[in-house]
Amino acid sequence: MEIGQYNDLMQYASQLADLALNVGFVLGPLIGYVAQYQLIKQQKSVGSFSTDVCAILLFANLLRIVFWYEKRFESALLYQSVLMIMMQVELLRLCLTIKNKSVYKNKPVSFFDSPLNKFWRWSQLNSYITCLIAFLTFVLIASYLNLGNPQYWEIIGFLSCAIEATLGLPQAIKNHTSKSVKGLSYTMIGSWFLGDAFKTFYFIVKSQPAQFVMCGVIQLSVDIWIMLQIAVFSSKKSELAEL
Repeated sequence: MEIGQYNDLMQYASQLADLALNVGFVLGPLIGYVAQYQLIKQQKSVGSFSTDVCAILLFANLLRIVFWYEKRFESALLYQSVLMIMMQVELLRLCLTIKNKSVYKNKPVSFFDSPLNKFWRWSQLNSYITCLIAFLTFVLIASYLNLGNPQYWEIIGFLSCAIEATLGLPQAIKNHTSKSVKGLSYTMIGSWFLGDAFKTFYFIVKSQPAQFVMCGVIQLSVDIWIMLQIAVFSSKKSELAEL
């Protein structure tokens, strides 16, 4: 094989590997939520799953899309955000459909008349959509007024990563409070850990903003906490079953 052909082959292999990396980065994080979606649909119960997870991902990814306007980071990150927003809206819709059959049956709660302590505890999907549109509108107006302010955009990037970094916290807190992981997809938690490890590696290799790397490290720590909860609470459940 001539040197020119060898170089072309290596370049093609490198491009193929980069494409595979990007595709995996875009689609990989969705796998866990698809598994959680299927589990909720199968059991007809939200179980231990916290819908606050949906809130964190929706707000964080909306901010990330706005941040992209100024920083223009890897397109794969942008595509991932768009698909993640679609996935979380559908997952939220399913959770509300199931909850409306019991919890909210006689006491509907709306975005327009609920107090702050009922935030993200509404009974209709349109209330959540209204909240997201209001949030995005506020951010877009603020961004337009700060187009020439680099510090503002750094704050937007930091907020996006800071919010996403807390992704596992609502789930970990709910697990700790209920002392149970019933109805929680282990596939989703496993995908969190593997995805966050892959994401952190991706951020470092692609020399992405430092905020993204910090986000990945924090998320990995919370993932490990939840995995320990699964090990402990599942073990206790098995012990009780044997009694």
